[in-house]
Amino acid sequence: MKNSSCLLLVLISLLLFEVQPLLAQRQSKAVDPDSPVVSFGPTPKEALLLGEKDAGRLVIIDPETLEVVARIPAGGNLHELATDGRYVYIGSNLPGITVVDMIEQKRMEPIDISAFGNRHAITFAGNHLYIGHETNRLISRYDPTSKTFDEVIGLPGGSHMLIVTPDENRIFTASSNGQVISIIDRVTNDRGRKNFVFHNFPGDTRMEGMALSPDGTEFWVLHMHAKKLSIINVQEMKLVDTISFEGGLNNRIKFTKDGKYVLMNELQGTELRVWDVATRKEVKQIDVGAGGEGILIDPVRPRAYYAVSAGNKLVVIDTNTMTVMKEIPGFENPDGMDWFVAK
Repeated sequence: MKNSSCLLLVLISLLLFEVQPLLAQRQSKAVDPDSPVVSFGPTPKEALLLGEKDAGRLVIIDPETLEVVARIPAGGNLHELATDGRYVYIGSNLPGITVVDMIEQKRMEPIDISAFGNRHAITFAGNHLYIGHETNRLISRYDPTSKTFDEVIGLPGGSHMLIVTPDENRIFTASSNGQVISIIDRVTNDRGRKNFVFHNFPGDTRMEGMALSPDGTEFWVLHMHAKKLSIINVQEMKLVDTISFEGGLNNRIKFTKDGKYVLMNELQGTELRVWDVATRKEVKQIDVGAGGEGILIDPVRPRAYYAVSAGNKLVVIDTNTMTVMKEIPGFENPDGMDWFVAK
């Protein structure tokens, strides 16, 4: 028994000896945020923005050529991105919200969010940056012009993702820890004061992916653990359908530009899944070779961009034929994306 214990200790020591360098290598993999920017030219007037989580870089891609324009160190573990047409706002491992000037292609002074807690969800709408503080169940609103927070909204559950309409009068979110889906309306009362009206719907644990149809009539929410989709009629504020499905790990969905299909990721498989909106049926699986996460729809071309995280590549999908038109390799765990239009 004593010999067996000694042998076990030796094996554990050897295992730790082998694993520790790998862990250190993984942890130090991200680019130093103060290292030089790698730029191949000026930022185009329209650009695809991509976050590399392992490398800790913001990547600017020209959608016309599908070539990388610049790689900007921005802190480790980049997740969601948002842009206002001049700056890009990033949730990363750096304190606060990382800010990158798209014209100058450099990091600026970060936004301090310490008063509200950690964040994941981030989006820009109207004239404001909206930040979802998941643990503290809050949404904060930041005014880049005055560089102040001018609004905080308490939530029934933590917000992992956010959708805000361009007029900023409606917010869509789903809880990652409170089992509730919320549509929040900003309304003006008789005295001219702004109030919030919550429309809450039953949810499950760990809801992340969500998508609003291009015409604003349907809100789809993806339940990671329960393996189902909730569909809400926005005009009637009514849950109209629940679809169960089989899958590995799914946490992102997006409507195509024409509103006919919804694309769903597969983190543990090799497919981008395609759902027909009218029939509520899955109609195709596009093999991309590895698991992916972020999905972004090109607002101009019939394309979807799929960050194939496990394959360290970006896959461009033709949304007319639902086929792969191009693969762009050389990224390190890509995920969050946004679309830049210079103002």
